Amino acid sequence: MIKASDFRLMKYAHALVWFSLALSALAVLTACSPPAEQAPPTPAVYVTPVHNDQGEDLLILSGAVRPRIESALAFRAGGKVMARLVDIGQAVRAGQPLARIDAADYQLAADAAAEQLRAAQVDATQAASDAARFKRLLEDGSVGAADHERQQARSDAAAARLVQAQRQLDLLRNRTGYAVLSAPFDGVITGLQLEVGQMVNEGQTVIELAKPGELEVVVDVPEALAAGLRNQVAHARMEGAPDLVKLSLRELAPSASAQTRTFRARYAFVSPPPSLRMGVTADVQLARKGSIASAELPSGALLTTHQSPSVWLANDKTGALTRQPVTLLSQSTDRVRVTGLPDGVLVVSAGAQKLDAGMKVQTVMRPGSL
Repeated sequence: MIKASDFRLMKYAHALVWFSLALSALAVLTACSPPAEQAPPTPAVYVTPVHNDQGEDLLILSGAVRPRIESALAFRAGGKVMARLVDIGQAVRAGQPLARIDAADYQLAADAAAEQLRAAQVDATQAASDAARFKRLLEDGSVGAADHERQQARSDAAAARLVQAQRQLDLLRNRTGYAVLSAPFDGVITGLQLEVGQMVNEGQTVIELAKPGELEVVVDVPEALAAGLRNQVAHARMEGAPDLVKLSLRELAPSASAQTRTFRARYAFVSPPPSLRMGVTADVQLARKGSIASAELPSGALLTTHQSPSVWLANDKTGALTRQPVTLLSQSTDRVRVTGLPDGVLVVSAGAQKLDAGMKVQTVMRPGSL
């Protein structure tokens, strides 16, 4: 016979087993169920408020510092190069020999012309003597007037051939002197296109000589900007010059290059910096007063992946993004000037290419943008 106390113990043990089974099943179900998804963090983006003004349109073109006077030198006669007497970067004086070609053939031609001159002198002397004798014979009636005229004509022709022979000798002697290429002015050698043993033609550029005293900036300007170039303020930034240097337009090519369709412009320095060196790169900045209201933004705000430029407008309350098309007026390495934005709106100014219209963002004011 089971006692009441034993029956209660059995009933308690049975309930404990069922409770353990329930806990095990609950643990299994908990382990199999996926974890609760966490909401992704809202990305923070830099924004810049739009301030429209009549600012300057800025364009940067790459140019170079070049001498104002730079000559391409060539031999006035062709031949084989016998000596090159200078190197690139060497300073030379006016009249200093730079290179020499073989002048043996020109010397032979000059010698032959000298012999022809002596023969012409003999003929002219003899013809003049004959003409003088015929003139005396004409006076006493020994010869007729026609014979005297023919002899005088032979004398005049001989005198003309003498002058011609003298000119021919002078020409060939000059060509002999052309075998030596000399510097026309004091300067620095900036280019060499000849070596010993090379054959060069008459008029072929072989040496470039520059006057280093007066330097300027040479830049090729696109066709669209050439018309109003004289109304634009120009500055240059160069290596060795920490500040912008003001420029003055000195010369603008009257026609565009056939290959690049650009106009070559030459700018003089208003106040040349003391460390200015020939050949360094100069970034020419062209600025003009804007004709319409526009806003200047960091270059990272501009989207160029679509057919027309655009920017992201951010709502600082809801975090929503809106793509807004704009018109690009000018662009430099770190700034852009656009039109088409109302005052006060917030433009995403960093990482715009990584955003999408369906995203929510947290706006952070870009330092220095107020």
